Amino acid sequence: MNVRRATRIAALALIVLVSILWTFTAAWGEEGVNNTPPVADFTIDPVQGVVGTIFFFDALPSSDAEDGDAWLSVRFDFDGDGMWDTGWNNPTNAPLTHTYDRAGTYRVTLEVQDSGGLSDTATKTLHVGDPGTNTPPRAHCTVSPTSGPLGTVFTFSAAQSSDAQDAPTALRVKWAPRGGFDFRGQTWQPATQPFTRTYTTLGLHTVDLLVMDTGYLMDTTQCSVEVTPPGGNTPPTARLVVTPTRGTIATLFTFDVRGSTDREDDIAALSVRFDWTDDGTFDTGWLNASQLWTYRYSHTWGHITVRAQIQDRGGLTDEATQTLFVVTPRRTHIPWLLRRARRP
Repeated sequence: MNVRRATRIAALALIVLVSILWTFTAAWGEEGVNNTPPVADFTIDPVQGVVGTIFFFDALPSSDAEDGDAWLSVRFDFDGDGMWDTGWNNPTNAPLTHTYDRAGTYRVTLEVQDSGGLSDTATKTLHVGDPGTNTPPRAHCTVSPTSGPLGTVFTFSAAQSSDAQDAPTALRVKWAPRGGFDFRGQTWQPATQPFTRTYTTLGLHTVDLLVMDTGYLMDTTQCSVEVTPPGGNTPPTARLVVTPTRGTIATLFTFDVRGSTDREDDIAALSVRFDWTDDGTFDTGWLNASQLWTYRYSHTWGHITVRAQIQDRGGLTDEATQTLFVVTPRRTHIPWLLRRARRP
């Protein structure tokens, strides 16, 4: 009796399992059958231009019935040669840019692919002219104030931008309020029209400026502002230790700025860049100040001053220097030659 009951329960469990699997399989198959291709669409800004124009290609107008924008992938062929000029990109990212080096009429093609592997393409014609004797404008950005607490209204101006052929009133501009060269959603404005922005987070914020003249030539620049905590941000204090302080052209010197301090930021939030020979040009980009950094003076010797610049999250800086000595190649090798010459 128990065996017969156990067999019956096992059979019932198997039926339930098969039903569940069938339900999921049917649903999966129905979803696959119902998937439809995306619809490719894009914009080009500006709609025409010349050699040297920075064109922005935005695929965000593309759509799909099943997938949101974040699930789509896009790529462009900018010149109609049948070769994709970009890898797969997400349309929610900043529009892609391209500059043409020859005048002509180009067929720009976009391919959009959804998460199910279905795709669609769209093609638009773009005319690129010859700029002739026209020269690009010069972008100039000012901001007032340059720092302030949360809620401060920062006013950006491009009125000091200039052009050899056009008056400032003829220039047009776009602002990227979040930086990243992302001008999506921004319309062309007169260069004489100010742009305002407030921020809800502390720290350094960068705004990009794009200036275009009447001949479609462009220039870009940036403005930065600092949103300070209550009481205001204070600059860091830089401290540099070099080990060893004396070596040869083969010595690997270690540079330590971990002793630098800041009232608002800890060492992990600070950045450092180095000018290895104090010639006025920094030889590195911004690095993590909480790490040790090394350098070998393979082609420089004598007394050398190295400069380290520390920057906090608010963009304020301080510098420290230290002088080290690298033995010249002559002093390194002549004693060895003399010892060899004295051998019988």
